[in-house]
Amino acid sequence: MNRTYLINAIDSIATADGYSFYTDGEERMSEQIKSYPAAWLQPPKFQQMEGRRHGKVTYDVTLHVMEAGAKLSPAERQQTWSRLEDELIEIFSKLSDAKRVIAVEDLKIRHTSSTLTTHGEVAATATAEVVTFF
Repeated sequence: MNRTYLINAIDSIATADGYSFYTDGEERMSEQIKSYPAAWLQPPKFQQMEGRRHGKVTYDVTLHVMEAGAKLSPAERQQTWSRLEDELIEIFSKLSDAKRVIAVEDLKIRHTSSTLTTHGEVAATATAEVVTFF
């Protein structure tokens, strides 16, 4: 149940921020992404649980945000990476305020020099540990 809540919370935040939201394994990106900007959530990975009837569950979360970029100049690509980084920070900040989320920890963002799909997008990837409660 926490996993579904987490996916739905990220979906709501990303969609409200103007992203087309997708979630699946990375190998399906090229065939599923139909419009940009896009947010791609890899299935959250259960990391650990504390408690029996009440407690917390920690998930490893990886979220890619992408913007169409095949025709961008190098300077425009740099500006887009900067904007995507800011937007990832905003998404995870909003997630930390979600009802069943205790904390977002160890947030890391990296930019990809190669594309994640065959579309030629500009992408940034965030990884974090998200602690939820039950």
